[in-house]
Amino acid sequence: MSKKLEATITEKPSGISVYFYGVIFGFLKLIGRLPYPVINFLGSAIGKLLYAVKSRRKIVLANLRHCFPDKSNEEITEMCKAHFMHLGIGFIELCAAWYKPFKDLEKHHEIRGIDNYEKAKATGQGILFLGYHITSLELAGALMAKHMDFAAFYRPNKNKALDYHIQKGRNNRTKTMGRNDIRTIGRWLKSGNHIWFMPDQDKGKKGAEFAPFFGNPAATLHSPARISKLGNAIVLPIQYYKENGKMIIEVLPEIEFVGPPLDDCTQINQLLEQAVLKAPEQYYWVHRRFKTRPDNTQSIYK
Repeated sequence: MSKKLEATITEKPSGISVYFYGVIFGFLKLIGRLPYPVINFLGSAIGKLLYAVKSRRKIVLANLRHCFPDKSNEEITEMCKAHFMHLGIGFIELCAAWYKPFKDLEKHHEIRGIDNYEKAKATGQGILFLGYHITSLELAGALMAKHMDFAAFYRPNKNKALDYHIQKGRNNRTKTMGRNDIRTIGRWLKSGNHIWFMPDQDKGKKGAEFAPFFGNPAATLHSPARISKLGNAIVLPIQYYKENGKMIIEVLPEIEFVGPPLDDCTQINQLLEQAVLKAPEQYYWVHRRFKTRPDNTQSIYK
């Protein structure tokens, strides 16, 4: 029988800082209730400021050139500018994702493939939603949570006062759970619960394989395969991207990991490529996806 899934609650810390951050998050709550055109305008303005940060722009340009070598410098530059615009909008959308009444969000999204989720849920098994990072991740998570039951992993902020308010806002929409070891997560899935897992960031060589991502070796976690097998879970890839200003949430049919690890990681990256190509500028290119390199291979970020 499935255990009741509840949101992780961070204990309210003591000290004046919690009230200081309370004022800041109170302001974010007001921003989140603004009309969507205003949110987009503010986000675009922030995106232009972020584009001016050379260190971050350098990472995005390096990633784009590495993954889209056939595009011209002008095309790469335009993709980079569009990415930072979406990054800025995603920051402001965070306020809407946590605080805007859901009835005001509903007209801004569309859910597809929900029958794949209902079919998997009917089995009573745990479900691992295989996702990835985008610029509007918080909004995608909030909209997913309206239609599907799951918990998302989070890494607690070292600042306890800030972490308290982040989790308080996030738990308005989604359930969260702190990071655990693979066996604990496997047992938790085995009890019939569902998780949203995003294995698309570079965590080093440990627990990873160098699987191709847009034709380039990328350190890719093989933990989704291990977790799903330990938890006897159904794996459902999920895509989320904006199309004509509307967030599309699409649940794909079940997949299986059959091994070996390199094949599983290659499968993960192939699914990721398909998702990224739906809206390339919305992927989280600001992350150093190719930070870990095969031996004797020069960094692309120098």
